[in-house]
Amino acid sequence: MDQLQESAAALLLRSPRLSVSTVLELLDISDAEFRALVQENRRISELLEQRKRGELKPAKAEARNCPVCEDLFTPYAGRRYCSDECTRIARIRSERPGR
Repeated sequence: MDQLQESAAALLLRSPRLSVSTVLELLDISDAEFRALVQENRRISELLEQRKRGELKPAKAEARNCPVCEDLFTPYAGRRYCSDECTRIARIRSERPGR
């Protein structure tokens, strides 16, 4: 298994919402490959132990104000603005000299 798959496995296993079987399907790896990965990668082994103990909690998104329109929104996937329109406005503002 390559480094990218190992990193992806670690990220996916951090989510308590995803089952291990779902993670295996997303990564398109077999049970045997996953068992080998768990033995070789200490971080993934620790994540599985935390999952067994129920210590993994879903990340909570906090509402914040959009820097353009100042409306409250809940960021998703690193979004900085509440909408595509505000993203375009921010891009236009950053392209203008003197702003």
